[in-house]
Amino acid sequence: MENPILHTENLTIGYGRRAVQSSLCLTAYPRDLICLTGTNGTGKSTLLRTLAGLQRPLSGTIAIKGEPLHGINKKERAKLFSLVLTERIDIDNLTVHDLVAYGRFPYTGWGGGLSCEDEKIIDTALAHVNLTHKKHCMANEISDGEKQRAVIAKALAQDTPIVLLDEPTAHLDLPNRIEIMLLLRRLSVNTGKTFILSTHELDLALQTADKIWLFSGSGMECGIPEDLMLSGKFQQAFGSDKFLFDEEDGHCKVNHIMGDLTVNVTGERLPSVWLSRALNRCGINIDAGAETTITAASPDRFEYRGKTFGSIESVIRHILYNT
Repeated sequence: MENPILHTENLTIGYGRRAVQSSLCLTAYPRDLICLTGTNGTGKSTLLRTLAGLQRPLSGTIAIKGEPLHGINKKERAKLFSLVLTERIDIDNLTVHDLVAYGRFPYTGWGGGLSCEDEKIIDTALAHVNLTHKKHCMANEISDGEKQRAVIAKALAQDTPIVLLDEPTAHLDLPNRIEIMLLLRRLSVNTGKTFILSTHELDLALQTADKIWLFSGSGMECGIPEDLMLSGKFQQAFGSDKFLFDEEDGHCKVNHIMGDLTVNVTGERLPSVWLSRALNRCGINIDAGAETTITAASPDRFEYRGKTFGSIESVIRHILYNT
């Protein structure tokens, strides 16, 4: 097995004398995609900043490739960690190429001259994020999703074994959020780098992460998504009487039962699934043992108490206003 790229021992993070998380023993390996998730204020961004050396740990140690972080100077740290922050990207008078080229700063110094090798690394980074065709575009003229990919390309051009990202899908719409998470998944495999990112995208984290570091007010749980789900750790960290995590698919389901009506749903699988979702959303209980049955015969045929309806909307409206 490969040696860990990062390891912490009894790490306590926080501000001043206030600890946010303590006794953290964390390990990351090359090619890991690790998602940090948890409720607000539990220390996700604080951990990233501490790992990057932007703030000191309150106690404990951080080792990179077996070497204590505190013994590594800033210039060398910049060759070990790259950091992508959550702030909205707003850059004027800079091409995509120039933005990505800033990632070469640890190697070029203040002069900023780019060698042929530097240009090759920049081009490779742009290719990794599918932005080669935008290389000479102004950074303020591309979409938010493309800007986020450009900043990730900058981190790749910095050529560090560890890439830290604070909410990389913030400010993005759903297609771009999915694209960024899948991109990071591919990059972790294809480049051999370790990606550690904070996120509130629980569904995407469950489907893409190798490991999850799950923060709560009482500490942290680490493991692969499936083990954390089976052990009930997600429900403990996020759940309440208002919602829960489905043990079969991991999705969050809202509990807003509001009345006494209970029905049984039968019929074709897919129409039954979406009918059940609509019933739950409207606060109607579903129980296989209920006396009242709704049959989803097809996507456009629903049978309830001797009546036939052509859509889920029509049967729901009938139940709400005639029951």
